[in-house]
Amino acid sequence: MPRRLLLTLACLSFGVAAPFRALAVEARLAFPSAYSGDVFVKSLLSSKILAQAGVTLIAKQQAGESAAMGAVKTGAADIGVFTLADEDLRKLQTAGSEASLLTRPFVFQSAKEVFLMQNSFLGDATATGAGRSGLFPLQLWNHAITYFLTREPIRSTADFAKLTVAADKGAPDVKILNSLGAKISQSRMSMKEGATNALETQLGAATRDFAKKFGGKLYLTVGWPETGLLAAAPDFWLKLSEAQKNALKIAAKQAREAADAELMAREEAIVTIPNVELTHLDQRMDMTTNVAGKPAMRKEGDSPAAMGKEMELWRKAEVEVHSPPAPALQNAAPPAPEQARKMAARSPVFFVTDRNDEATLDYKTRFGARRLDPFEYTCGYLGAPARNSGEPQIPPAPKTLIKGVEECAKLIVAKTREAGGSKVMFVIHGFNISFDSLLWRALQLGSEAEYDGAIVGWSWPSEGSAFGYAYDEDSSAWSEPHLVELVNEIATAGPELQLDFVAHSMGNRMLLQMLREFALAKSGLRIGAAIFAAPDVAQDVFRDQIRMVRKIGAIRTLYASQYDRAILISESYHRAPRAGSGGDNILVTGGVESVDARLGGHSYVFDEPKAIQDFKQILNQATMAGARGLEAKEKAGAAYWVIQP
Repeated sequence: MPRRLLLTLACLSFGVAAPFRALAVEARLAFPSAYSGDVFVKSLLSSKILAQAGVTLIAKQQAGESAAMGAVKTGAADIGVFTLADEDLRKLQTAGSEASLLTRPFVFQSAKEVFLMQNSFLGDATATGAGRSGLFPLQLWNHAITYFLTREPIRSTADFAKLTVAADKGAPDVKILNSLGAKISQSRMSMKEGATNALETQLGAATRDFAKKFGGKLYLTVGWPETGLLAAAPDFWLKLSEAQKNALKIAAKQAREAADAELMAREEAIVTIPNVELTHLDQRMDMTTNVAGKPAMRKEGDSPAAMGKEMELWRKAEVEVHSPPAPALQNAAPPAPEQARKMAARSPVFFVTDRNDEATLDYKTRFGARRLDPFEYTCGYLGAPARNSGEPQIPPAPKTLIKGVEECAKLIVAKTREAGGSKVMFVIHGFNISFDSLLWRALQLGSEAEYDGAIVGWSWPSEGSAFGYAYDEDSSAWSEPHLVELVNEIATAGPELQLDFVAHSMGNRMLLQMLREFALAKSGLRIGAAIFAAPDVAQDVFRDQIRMVRKIGAIRTLYASQYDRAILISESYHRAPRAGSGGDNILVTGGVESVDARLGGHSYVFDEPKAIQDFKQILNQATMAGARGLEAKEKAGAAYWVIQP
């Protein structure tokens, strides 16, 4: 497996540690009784991975969507299943643009595009926003996709005025179709007999049989998806062990894949019938037409301005989904010149954490996401990988680890001196990072950064879920003073060591606050570089705090990108550009050198060759941006620099 993919997959691929297993758990799963035959629900209830982890799901059928959600919110159930189209869920969401786009009628071309868009930043942003409802989102899934089978192709909204629609199951969505001018037939007569010329369907066996026997040309148009949400009660979720959480995440992902496969199979089965052709409306035309007054494709009360914002979100998602990958780097920049002094042969790598210790022998499940009171520092030595030694190998977790901030500081300083290093680099991870992912990153930097000193990965209690954004925000604020204490202890134990900092994503909030505290205290710490990689921080907050810390450290660098999925999610969640937003939104301000890295992914600073080379020059040569061979640009009279793909 390519090394660059591993960190991303680490957040999605989990294992259940053995022989340590938490006590068996019974989780009550609430879902509408109408969903009892749904592939997603059946897959969850029969999951082998849950059984292996000691998690038993107890089915709690409810009268409908609202009852299922209410059961979770009132404590009558632990986990619930419902769709985003449900009115109550919409009311609970303070930001509905993403959910609206993922359930919007007549903008998808196929089931495949539904899945692609749900897997783009729109999907993550939708579930993250749903977390504001007081539930903990676990997985988006597809309950159904509604299609229209017609005698004539539907190319625009005007074509709906020509339709007389019947449904193969229940009544069609009268409000949507009436607003588009379609007539609703009260008859169940076949299209063959002329009473109707359109059929609303979810492509069951009866529809496929009808299409095979029709004898004339039929056109299939995607109507709208019913995007669902699996969510847990926060109190229930946070009491689970890491192994049990991981098992639920795997089971939910497997159930989503099973549901998607079933929907795709239905579509593929009917489009292979010779007389059936898959067609679609022009997305942008119909979304634009809607601004002029068509109510069917937007929520009641939306203004043209709100619709414009939704279209902008859609365009960003389309770029993410449909754009070709960035070309592979053909000619990497030459290595920077060797430092005058001899660097340490290897970088000792450590972790320090304030997470709760669950005492397994596997780092994937060793530390949880609980914020304990009182908490304790735990640290460990991970090794000193050879330079450019390839795929990082995370060692097994020892039964006993060092506890206490003073003892951890002594360990780090002693081994740094033993290795001949002169510096310590603190790596502060961001949102949605599991403990073992931080270890992998620290070991990777130990191998590739060619750093003259020790690397210390600071792991705070991130939930390790794309949908745990609100929880992670609180955790990063809770953990920051603990990091300050650790840094001060290491500086006291090794006053000759230079301290460098590299923060990623939400971890930049901790770094900014910590440096601000050092500046206000007029600290005498020997701080060298401060690197702000893809900061998930409001631009005005970043600008204000960097102004206060501009005298701290020898060099301060901000990396941003307009193609960063996680920053797109945060932009949507906060409704404003972040300090990690690139392109036209690049933040250029005093006290920091801004680099617009026109690269994809959220970890591009560590994963893309051009960014890695620039990053290494800062750490190893303390080189300012103007001397690193970057393309210079200007915004409002101030300079910034660009890394082209």
